[in-house]
Amino acid sequence: MLQKILRISIVFMLFGALQIKAQDAMQLQAMILDSTLTKNANAIVRSEDVTIVINSKKSITVKTKRVVTVLNKLGNGYANCCEGYDPDTKIKKAEATIYNALGKEIKKYKKKDFNDRSMYDGVSLIGDNRYIYFDYSPIDYPYTLVYESEVESKSTAFMKSWRPITGYYLSVEKSQYKIVNPSKIPLRSKEKYFEGYPVSTEKRDQQISYVLSKVPALRKEDNSPSFYDIVPNAKLALKDFSLVKVDGSATDWKSMGQWQYDNLVSGRDQLSATTVKEISDLVSDATTTKEKVKRIYEYVQNKTRYISIQLGIGGWMPMLAKDVDRLGYGDCKALTNYTKALLKVKDIPAYYTVVYGDKNKRNIDAEFASMQGNHVILNIPDGEEDIWLECTSQTLPFNFIGDFTDDRNVLVVKPEGGEIKRTKKYKPEENLLHTTATINLGGDKKMSATVQRISQGLEYDWNYGVQFKTPKDQKLYYKEYWGYINGLEINSIQYNDDRDTVKFTENINVSCSSYIKKIGTRLLVTPNLFSCDESNLSKYEDRKTPLVISRGYVNTDEYIINTPKGYAIGKMPEKKSINNEFGNYEYKLEKINENQIRFKRFLKIVDGTFPKEKYEEYRKFRSQIKKIDRSRIVLKQQ
Repeated sequence: MLQKILRISIVFMLFGALQIKAQDAMQLQAMILDSTLTKNANAIVRSEDVTIVINSKKSITVKTKRVVTVLNKLGNGYANCCEGYDPDTKIKKAEATIYNALGKEIKKYKKKDFNDRSMYDGVSLIGDNRYIYFDYSPIDYPYTLVYESEVESKSTAFMKSWRPITGYYLSVEKSQYKIVNPSKIPLRSKEKYFEGYPVSTEKRDQQISYVLSKVPALRKEDNSPSFYDIVPNAKLALKDFSLVKVDGSATDWKSMGQWQYDNLVSGRDQLSATTVKEISDLVSDATTTKEKVKRIYEYVQNKTRYISIQLGIGGWMPMLAKDVDRLGYGDCKALTNYTKALLKVKDIPAYYTVVYGDKNKRNIDAEFASMQGNHVILNIPDGEEDIWLECTSQTLPFNFIGDFTDDRNVLVVKPEGGEIKRTKKYKPEENLLHTTATINLGGDKKMSATVQRISQGLEYDWNYGVQFKTPKDQKLYYKEYWGYINGLEINSIQYNDDRDTVKFTENINVSCSSYIKKIGTRLLVTPNLFSCDESNLSKYEDRKTPLVISRGYVNTDEYIINTPKGYAIGKMPEKKSINNEFGNYEYKLEKINENQIRFKRFLKIVDGTFPKEKYEEYRKFRSQIKKIDRSRIVLKQQ
């Protein structure tokens, strides 16, 4: 009887195992896929299982198994698996297997088959961060990748966040994330953008799990929010942690900033007596705090250059100020700390500030204290004003941070603890581009012009970099900028960069042999030569995301157009203007005399976030501007 029971048990076990294998085989096949997941998708995450084991406050293990089916070449990026490591991180397991559309194994990679590279970025002087990866060049599509890894780290300050959807045109069949916390170290979490997604959450006894299932691919939409502001994600952090053998504890930004100040920043601002005297002499006749800060900032710009240092705790701790002073280089942490030390010579309070450097305005999360940020700048309170310094740049004007760190939450690290502040927001009226031109038209279709462009505010940031290009690339830049003028020639260029007033002036002499269109005895001319709107916003039947205009600006234009001899100026079109919540636009032509026309244009775009229903209205607004900008006038032969 016992033998019979055993035989039956074995049969059921084998049957169960066969079922599991059959299910695995089905998952590896790319021929049978849910049509809702293939729509708009370049790849599909068939399954993802991330388990994080918190061994202690000084040890964490991350186990990952990920199955991805790549549908076409645009999805290959989702199959490129790599793991980073350093002296405190050990890759215990890494392997990948590629299967064809029928689930047949094509190639298998063990850890020894992976390539091993330095994370050297071209500007780092030294670093101990490395990564492993494998190369696979697909022959056919679709194919499926199965990737498994296990990584142990002695630094627990950074907890791998849950981001089940990592890009547009990627569907997710199932994603699981679990934290196992046998040590019961207090764990904090913050979930965002779970609403509207099939996410299940379980929290108990300092352990957390998330599961997301069957999410179709998202299409990218013009002027949409940042991708990670529209998809589910969760941040996690331990109360007690370790960063490269430096222990810490934090529950809010005050305590997090306190730990960073005490362990990463404090005591690294010593300078030589020679440098102290040099700085004292430099600002001896300055009468205001701002003037002293300006002189010291420009001293740093002239003395140092940016080179990244990413070695051990040096990836988070700045070099000693006296070493930067001696060597003349440093990374963002080092140069910020050095500038801070120089200001301390004159008892000017200045604060090391952690920020996300990103043109897409990424914020430090004010509601969730953890190790965040990828860049450092300097904050100097001056009465009711904050002075912000980008210490890595040798070219930016004083107290001008541009769009890399503008208008976002940052962590100001003070001796008494951390404080969340917001960097300067540049209003539309501050971001000015004023273009003037004298244009000469010829009866033989030729055009020549002298153009002057004056940029201020963020327009300065968007334009001043052209002066650092080679003469050849400067000409190419303008040909591409005015790409709608076929056959444009750039004859001469002059620049004036007034960093004191943050004003950049471009004087450009241009010509074109066939700008004018001739039909019989008439000439067709587009008066707006140098500011035609080139926006081309897509139309959506069912828009999913809000409309985001990230930064506002004002563009003004005034041209004097000299018409060819022997041609009469016809009736000028009426002034055109559009006013709405997105901005203002005005287009005006007037006849000065029988041979001259004055062209004037004004465009103001207002930044902000608007409901998705407003997108079509904004698209039509830009479309109207584009149409008016391209309008022509007729010159008749006398």
